[in-house]
Amino acid sequence: MKSAAFKAWLAANYTPNSAATHFSQAKRVEEAYGNLDAIVDAGEAEQVAAELNYSSQDAKSGKPNPSKITAGNNLYTNLAAYKSSLRCYARFRENETEFASEAALEIAGQAIKEKHEGKQFELERHLQSELRREIVQLEPGLQIIDEGLERSVESGFMDILARDEAGALVVIELKAGLARRESIGQITGYMGDLIEEEPNTPVRGILVAAEFDKSCRSGVRAIPSLRLKRYRFNFTFEDC
Repeated sequence: MKSAAFKAWLAANYTPNSAATHFSQAKRVEEAYGNLDAIVDAGEAEQVAAELNYSSQDAKSGKPNPSKITAGNNLYTNLAAYKSSLRCYARFRENETEFASEAALEIAGQAIKEKHEGKQFELERHLQSELRREIVQLEPGLQIIDEGLERSVESGFMDILARDEAGALVVIELKAGLARRESIGQITGYMGDLIEEEPNTPVRGILVAAEFDKSCRSGVRAIPSLRLKRYRFNFTFEDC
């Protein structure tokens, strides 16, 4: 594993806690399956990820751990977390060609943060942290089940994965500003991947943004399992 470069890439893309967790979990996968760079270079990352598949139905039926990793009692959650970190490393390797060296990566990561796009990313990351703390404000009865990390599916990384009172999986995607039609494609892709992984569990989605363009509003009418939610800021004042 390219540890220094991976840590720098994580620092530019995740909160400190998530970055540390992804790094340690990727190391655990490497300890169990061998050098991650060799796995990625051989195109075998998804093959290893498939060994970490463990559905809620598997958990209900008491299916044993299918992987080489000792994952504790909560196999459904823990193996999903390891799979996310493996895919996170694979995504890092896909993007590393943008940087000439590990040192250049750190410089580029800082530059990204200072750009406008970086500022929007920081806002989305802040929104995600706040929503995780106050998830019931989005919908009563929601429970986050991704252990504080963006869980991976084949299409990418979901901002938040929750379960509702009826037992359905809920994909939550956040946009800091205006959500466009691409956002519909993104979240429905995640939902479709989950449906494939969890064929016996209902899946729905919530797209959260400051506002939605016309194509977003039109598109959601054709997808009954997807809802749009606007966020608003509330200010409080106190004497200094």
